[in-house]
Amino acid sequence: MEQMIYFLLMTIGIIGLIIASISDIKTSEVPDWLNYSLISSGIGIRAIMALSEKEIEILLFPLLGLAIAFSLGSLMYYTKQWGGGDAKTFMAVAALFTTMPSQKFFLLDFTINLLIVGAIYSILFSVYLYIKNKERVDYKLIEYFSRNLKERIVISVLAIIPLGIISMINTLYLIASSAFAFLIVLYFFILPAVKIGERVSLHKTIPVKKITEGDWITKNIYLNNRLVYNKKSPGITKEQIKEILISKIERVNIRQGIPFIPS
Repeated sequence: MEQMIYFLLMTIGIIGLIIASISDIKTSEVPDWLNYSLISSGIGIRAIMALSEKEIEILLFPLLGLAIAFSLGSLMYYTKQWGGGDAKTFMAVAALFTTMPSQKFFLLDFTINLLIVGAIYSILFSVYLYIKNKERVDYKLIEYFSRNLKERIVISVLAIIPLGIISMINTLYLIASSAFAFLIVLYFFILPAVKIGERVSLHKTIPVKKITEGDWITKNIYLNNRLVYNKKSPGITKEQIKEILISKIERVNIRQGIPFIPS
């Protein structure tokens, strides 16, 4: 009986994640009905199992996992690392897979793996976006670095040469100097390149009628000198969309997220 229930949970979860992945790739969204159905299925099946086995822990663990996933998902959402759909799908995973046979802390294992695989996936997807938009990205990079490239190189060299001399004293200084040198290169060269690549690849202008709830709009929106949308907010709401639709604004610039659900 227990094995059949876990098999049912895995089947529902895998099918649900496949549908969510396809939807995320095609539309950059995951339907709420799908996530809520997965959450309800996970909690509902666990509740039936808890009643039949007369073990309240069977239900308590998924509820605890759901609460943890809600907290972590909210953190990722409000810091604009995940979209709302990503956070809700993570909650669905928690409801379905908090525990598995012989793995009492499966959700913890899953989360650690997700962070590792997600990082690799994000890097590979960024490379794909660069290749796809190579000409535009290269043009913006050349334009940006040509403005103050000499200054950046001089500052970097002046900072790194003393570090190289200090690093000769002992191994500990070598490690510290290497780390500091990397931070200099990261700040002056790598981060600007990443930001330019993101701006070119993930930013696009769309008609206001195509705005969907949760979109990240890149600029503040004012109507009659009143701030309707703050660019620092985690995403636009349905009420804000209604206000913008009846205004004279025709197009807005949004930042798209990468389709993260497949990871």
